[in-house]
Amino acid sequence: MEKVLERPDFEEAEETLREYLRREYTVQINGLCSVNYQGRAKSKLDRGERLVIKKQDSALLVHGPENYQPKNWQPEVDSWKVENGEKLLLTAERNSPEEKVEILFERIDLMTVSQLVDKSELKISGHEVDIHESIEDRPEIVEENLRFIERERETPAGFIDVFARDEDDNYVVIEVKRNPDYNTVLQLQRYVEEIDEEFKGNIRGILVAPKMTDKILSYLKERDLEFVEVDMEDVITSYDAIDNSQKGLSDFSTEYETN
Repeated sequence: MEKVLERPDFEEAEETLREYLRREYTVQINGLCSVNYQGRAKSKLDRGERLVIKKQDSALLVHGPENYQPKNWQPEVDSWKVENGEKLLLTAERNSPEEKVEILFERIDLMTVSQLVDKSELKISGHEVDIHESIEDRPEIVEENLRFIERERETPAGFIDVFARDEDDNYVVIEVKRNPDYNTVLQLQRYVEEIDEEFKGNIRGILVAPKMTDKILSYLKERDLEFVEVDMEDVITSYDAIDNSQKGLSDFSTEYETN
């Protein structure tokens, strides 16, 4: 842990944020704040005690005390601004698309700064990695006459799940997600842009998922990206067995207790 500040005053908090927000550190702030968002839409969170996390890749998350989903977020931040007065104002701006999150702190209870190291990739049997393998073995799951080229192709934007070519010889970038969201669409768009930069021409981007909301589908269409629905039971023969093997507390004997 690089730094831990308990109940810092705004001057000390401002100094710390200015030093670490632009660097590859994880910064966490617990405090009483309100949040305004302007971008594709507008939203406002009235004052409440929240956990604000700035990750090492510049992603910003604002969490409340309940639920796993953040109340607000930015997948990446291009510029930070910190203003100190009677309250402390933290502004995070993104250029494309233009978005701004303003977090106004009335009180900061705890601030931590750390550099986390995690080089492991999450591999979950019965989930996305198995769809990757299924597409490699049977590209027709996505599209007839699709020709597989490579899995986990590295680009400056990250690793493409599946890289292929269609029957017209166009390059195809495939992103696989169990539960796609807006960030998934943006990631797929980045991959397509990277491949276009490398090869030029008509580069197709396809999001493969077992389900899709109308909202995410509209995001795809706006960017000329495609969607292919897959049935988990069709692409993973052991899917039912995997799901049924997951036990809950009710599956154990009555002698099992929690403390």
